[in-house]
Amino acid sequence: MMKFTDIDEIYNVIGQEMFDSLPEKWDRATLEVNLDSLDIAITIGAKFSFNGTESAFNLYKRNGKIYSSGIGEAFFSLYKIMRKNEQDVPWNKARFEITSEGDFTIDFKYDEDFAYLNSLDPDNDRYPSSDEILAIESWQGLAEDYPRYWKKH
Repeated sequence: MMKFTDIDEIYNVIGQEMFDSLPEKWDRATLEVNLDSLDIAITIGAKFSFNGTESAFNLYKRNGKIYSSGIGEAFFSLYKIMRKNEQDVPWNKARFEITSEGDFTIDFKYDEDFAYLNSLDPDNDRYPSSDEILAIESWQGLAEDYPRYWKKH
């Protein structure tokens, strides 16, 4: 287990893990991260583009072999460093992007629909449709004007 002490170290680890997982030729790579449950579950979608074509890449395979990436732990640590206190929820979605020129950007957001989805009890609650769930789990989330039957007005 890696122990992270500051944000710059975490950003470097994330960027290096991405770089080491990418094919030889790429222009831009993006991770879309959903923090499902702190220290328990995180979902990471990994994509890269080259000459306008987008493809997925695997953070957990190197040279055809399973690799134990510390990237999930890095995002959990980043979340903890960013929290003001134990009750604070600074974000539940993150997007980390690197370019082949060495630039990177990271964006964070708190998505209320995603928080709602993660609060549901599978045995007792009504879930949104599979299309709604896919939209909620995407970086963009649901459109602002989407009818949210689960919100009380």
